[in-house]
Amino acid sequence: MSIRFAWLLLPAVLLPGSAPGLLAQSRPDLSGIWAREGRTAQMNFSEEAPPMQAWAKTAYDENQGHAAERGQGLDELDPTTYCLPVGMPRAMAYNYPFEIVQTPQVVYILFESWQMQRRIYLDGRTQPEAAPLRYLGFSTGRYAGDTLVVETSGLSDRTWLDNSGVPHSDALQVTERLRRSGPEKIENALRFEDPKTFTRPWESSMTYELRPNFEILENIGFCEDRFLYNYDQKIFRGTVGWQSPEAAAGK
Repeated sequence: MSIRFAWLLLPAVLLPGSAPGLLAQSRPDLSGIWAREGRTAQMNFSEEAPPMQAWAKTAYDENQGHAAERGQGLDELDPTTYCLPVGMPRAMAYNYPFEIVQTPQVVYILFESWQMQRRIYLDGRTQPEAAPLRYLGFSTGRYAGDTLVVETSGLSDRTWLDNSGVPHSDALQVTERLRRSGPEKIENALRFEDPKTFTRPWESSMTYELRPNFEILENIGFCEDRFLYNYDQKIFRGTVGWQSPEAAAGK
């Protein structure tokens, strides 16, 4: 058999066990660096407050305080002010770019904010029993035609749902449907279910724009500024026994 003829047969030989190859051919191409459309807008999931239970509405009003008129929670109550990760689903509404990297088994979302890495498993695995809660949760996905359907649970309740200060519990489940809505756009249709926090499931959507000339930078946000202001002098320049390189060298 000639080498050329062998290569012609190769796809047929691999076909029965070539799910990754087939997936690569049929899946929608979501790869690239993306940023939310209208990045100057408020990074919230809804213009109106979601259908919250009484305790959640009280917490939401407290989180908003005097900042309610600008649709944003108070900085002094925002968990990210104290260097907690922005978390999921808030990360998908944030005003920093992210990169989507697709492989046959896992879709990675690499966020510029907080240098977070989100993994969406496509291999059929389920969340381990008694697994610890995570800021980005546990995400599984599947392709449905031109759409990547993602289900996320196991989310830490230490985060806000979005910038406006909407709370959530550890029972929050988020379903996303990501699809290319244009040559340079992805639409994300989201559904939120949290029987401990909301009176009913509710939905929202947002659009991301392709940023081909962007680069994902190191960005740890406000925490770096706080460190430089509060601790840098103490740790590196003002501690007992500290000497400058010149003094240590006897100059």
